[in-house]
Amino acid sequence: MKALFLVGMLFSLAALGQTQSPTWEAARAAIENDFARGDHGKLVQLSGPDRRELGLITVRWHGTALVQRADGTRWRERVLAEYKLVGDVWELARVHVYESTALADVEAPRKEQAESLFMAAWKDRCEGYDIQGVTLDGEPRFQRETTNEPNPKRWYVYRVKVAAKGNGKFRLSEDGASYENVAQNLLLWNPADKSWSVEQRQLRCSFTKLR
Repeated sequence: MKALFLVGMLFSLAALGQTQSPTWEAARAAIENDFARGDHGKLVQLSGPDRRELGLITVRWHGTALVQRADGTRWRERVLAEYKLVGDVWELARVHVYESTALADVEAPRKEQAESLFMAAWKDRCEGYDIQGVTLDGEPRFQRETTNEPNPKRWYVYRVKVAAKGNGKFRLSEDGASYENVAQNLLLWNPADKSWSVEQRQLRCSFTKLR
């Protein structure tokens, strides 16, 4: 059984050696033709190759597409063209988008403005804790609501660190002790008045006592 398997592998490898495998140029044309049908939106730009995967009877070329959808939003999509060896001929098996990232169409507020908005939202939020300050950890991440509605919600996700002092007004709050809350908070974009607001449901009073 092992001998037959080895013979099959050797045969496949020999076929690969004798048959010219698909190039990136061929994969690029296949991806462009697939996008031309309009199922994924308008292809603005295609870059690559990002990488090539080579199997016994498969070849996958990976690229990155900049796509504009019908609602005008832009997305960065990871896409691949997969080929399979049928006899001694490479045939296109599929073009597949396997990752989509929404591109920001509204700039994040300045860091100082974001910190001020979060500080105002946290200030009187938690009984038992006096909020001392809010700092932002790292860069915000843009997200857009997935919906067919004409005006999807847009927001930035922040990793925030909230410093607080216990005031003894809550049973888990020790008077004078230092606490910290590390969480993800959202700033929502309000297109009507072109302003930002804090998503209140993300403000949870889960503080950890510092030693």
